[in-house]
Amino acid sequence: MTHPLILPELLENIFSFLAKDKALYPTLFVNHLWYQCGAPILWHRVEFFNKDYHQSRRALNMSRALTRRLINFKKVMRGKIKPLYCSKMAYLRLEGLKISDAFITAILHSCPNIRFLILDRSYGFTNIPIIEIAKYCPKLLHLSLDACKAITDRCISEITRSCPNLKYISLASLYRDSNIYSKTVIEIARFCPNLVYLNLNGQPFINNESICTIARSCVNLQHLDLSFNEIITDEAICAIATGCPDMRSYFLEECKQITNKSIKKIAQLNQNLQKLILTSCYGITNDAVCNIVRSCPNIQNLSFQYIYITDKTIYEIAYHCSNLSVLNVKKCPFISDKSIYFLLSKKLTLDIDW
Repeated sequence: MTHPLILPELLENIFSFLAKDKALYPTLFVNHLWYQCGAPILWHRVEFFNKDYHQSRRALNMSRALTRRLINFKKVMRGKIKPLYCSKMAYLRLEGLKISDAFITAILHSCPNIRFLILDRSYGFTNIPIIEIAKYCPKLLHLSLDACKAITDRCISEITRSCPNLKYISLASLYRDSNIYSKTVIEIARFCPNLVYLNLNGQPFINNESICTIARSCVNLQHLDLSFNEIITDEAICAIATGCPDMRSYFLEECKQITNKSIKKIAQLNQNLQKLILTSCYGITNDAVCNIVRSCPNIQNLSFQYIYITDKTIYEIAYHCSNLSVLNVKKCPFISDKSIYFLLSKKLTLDIDW
C-alpha cells in the first residue's frame, strides 16, 4: 500500500506529464487532493494566443472560447483576492491580444516568479507596465516583445538593469517603426552577459557600435537576427563571429551592406553554425557561400534567395552538407534545374524552394 505522504508526490509527477498534453484540467474535478496537486501545475504555465491575429491585424476575430477564457483570467487577476497558486506562474504568454495596463500590472504584482514573458503582437497598453517588469520580475530569463508598439528605449533599459539573468531577448518590429535605438542594445550588452538569443529583426536604427559591444560582452551568444537593417556592415558581423565562437544562427535578410568578408569570417570561426539566412544580401557570392558549406558540417538551414550564386554552390552543398534539411534558392537566376535535380538525388528528404 502506498504511504499517504507519498501519494501527493506521485500525483504531481503524473500530472506534470498530463500538462504537456493539455489533459490535466479534468483531473481538478476528481477530488480535493487531486485539485491541490494539479492546480499549481496549471498555474505554472499560462498561455493565451490569438491565432486569428495572423489573418487580422487588429486581432478582432478571437474565438469565443479564447475570449471567454481570457475574460475569466482577467477577472481572477484583477480581483481583490488572488488564487493561492498564482505565485507559481513561471511562464506567461499573451500573444496577439488587446490587454490593458491594469491587467498587466495586476499579473506582475501577483506573480513574482515569472521567468518567461511573451507579449508578442499584443496591444492596448502603454510602456508603464512594461517598465514595471523591471521591478516585479527579477528572475526573468526570457523576454519577447515582438511588434509591441509601446516599447521604448527606457523600457528595455530598466528591464536589463534589473534582470541580469536574461538569456533570451526578442524585440522584432514588423513594420520597422520601432522606438528602439543603439543605446538600448549597448545597455543589453552591459547588463545581460549571459545572453544567448537576441532578435532585432526590423530594427533599422541599430548600428555597428552597439553590435560590437554585444560581441565583446555577450560571449555566449548563439542566435542573432539583424534582418532588414541597412546600416549594419561587415564590421559588426565580423565582431560577432570573433567574439561569440559558439554562434548557431544568423538572420541577415536584406542586410545589404554585408559582403563576402563577413561570411568568410563566420565560416572560419563559427563551425557549429546551423542556420544562415542571407536573403537579398546582394554582395554575397559563390566564394563565401562555398566556405560556409565546406566549414560548417552541422548546417541545417540555408537561405540564399535573390543572391547571385551559381550551380557551383549547389554541387558543393550536395557533397558537403550532410545535415541540411531546408534550402531556399528561390529567384537565384544562375542556378540550373540540372544542379537542383542532382542535389535532390543526393538528399531525398531535403525541403528545397527554388
